[in-house]
Amino acid sequence: MSLLKKTKSMKTFLYTSDIPSNRSEVLDSLKGLAILNLTRYSWQPPDRAVLEYGIEAKEVFSLTAGCLIMSFDSGLVIGYGSQPSKNSVTIWVEKNEAAEISEELAEEDNELYPVDATDAVYSNNFWARFVGQRISNITILKRSYSSALYADIANEIGLLFEVEDGSKFIASHGLHDDSDDFSVIQESQIDNEIRNQIQGL
Repeated sequence: MSLLKKTKSMKTFLYTSDIPSNRSEVLDSLKGLAILNLTRYSWQPPDRAVLEYGIEAKEVFSLTAGCLIMSFDSGLVIGYGSQPSKNSVTIWVEKNEAAEISEELAEEDNELYPVDATDAVYSNNFWARFVGQRISNITILKRSYSSALYADIANEIGLLFEVEDGSKFIASHGLHDDSDDFSVIQESQIDNEIRNQIQGL
C-alpha cells in the first residue's frame, strides 16, 4: 500500500498543542497529502497589521501575528504556532479525518482575521503556489545555543516543509528577526546570524 493510501485510510488522533518532536506521527502522516488551504489567523485586521508591524500588505500572510492553519485533501486540518517558554514552534490537530475537533476551531474564533495564502492583496504568488501541492518532506529545525539558559528547553525553532515541485517554506519561531514571534517564511528570510546555528537546513 502506498504512503498516500495509508495516510488517507488512517484516522488521526486528536492532539493538543505540543512541540513537533512529540507529534512526529502526525508530521509523518502529512507526507503525500495535498494542501487544500493555507490560512493565517491574524490577531489584527490585515490593514491594521500593515501599520502595527511596519510591513508591506503582501507580507501580511507571512509576518502577521497569529497561527497557521493547514487543510488537507484527507480532511485533516493541522494548526501551527509557537511557545516562547520552549523556544519552539508547536503543532496540533484542529480537525481529524472524521471531522472530530478537540477544541474550538480557529475559523470559528470571531476575534481572529483569516488571511489566505492566495489573497491577492495580503499575500503573494510565492505562498499561492503551495495550494494544491503534495507534501514530500518535513524537517524539524533546531537551534544551537552557547548559553546554558537554553540547555533544558526544546529549541525546535522551525518546521521546514517541502512540496512535490521542490518549493519550501518554514513555520518559524523568530527565525526572521530573532524574536519570540511565530511567522511563516521563505528560507531566504532566515536571519543570517541565526542560519549558522540551525541544525536541519
